[in-house]
Amino acid sequence: MAVALVIAARCRFCSQACDPREFAGNPATYPCWNCYQTHLKALALLQGSLLQGELRCKVCNVGQEELGARRAHGDIPGSRMFMHPKDGIYQELCGRCSDRYERQRLDLYGDTPYGAARKLKGAK
Repeated sequence: MAVALVIAARCRFCSQACDPREFAGNPATYPCWNCYQTHLKALALLQGSLLQGELRCKVCNVGQEELGARRAHGDIPGSRMFMHPKDGIYQELCGRCSDRYERQRLDLYGDTPYGAARKLKGAK
């Protein structure tokens, strides 16, 4: 009986194990195709050629339906989507995930006028 050898590489952007052929380049430096497609959709959104409803939060995978439900229940800050340069590619994050990410990345946002307005400095 022959043993099947399975080789997988972990995407450094989404941490998913993928076939090495499923990367946009070298698996050590490039994103998997899923992360790359998300990045291209985010760039299309910035250009104005993609509707907001076609993206999902990269962290929690929430879509427009759930965001609409949050808005209906009065969670206005959690019902918006935000664009962040996360892990070297642009990613769309919902309001809740965006708030957590901003507090994790005080090196990017802490000493900026945006960080001062959001009172991020000192928040952990």
